[in-house]
Amino acid sequence: MNIDEIKKIAKLARIEIAGEKLESFADEFNKILEYFKQLDIAPTEGVEPFLFEEENVWRSDSPSSNSDARERILGNAPERQDDFFKVKKVIE
Repeated sequence: MNIDEIKKIAKLARIEIAGEKLESFADEFNKILEYFKQLDIAPTEGVEPFLFEEENVWRSDSPSSNSDARERILGNAPERQDDFFKVKKVIE
């Protein structure tokens, strides 16, 4: 990677890299890319691809009319007004 590519990546990542560190970043990126090139020569003959079955591990999202839950949740509010959390105004 060259300095122009590092600048482009920094811009896309919305990070600021000082001019004197650009060369260092380019060297570090190149070391990382060289390390990953080792994967190209790794012996993978006969190795089965790792596959997993996707399944939904989340609970179903179904509405509930449990008023006890509402009271427990609102009980955590520092301040409340009726059935709502009361918060400071943040928008004018």
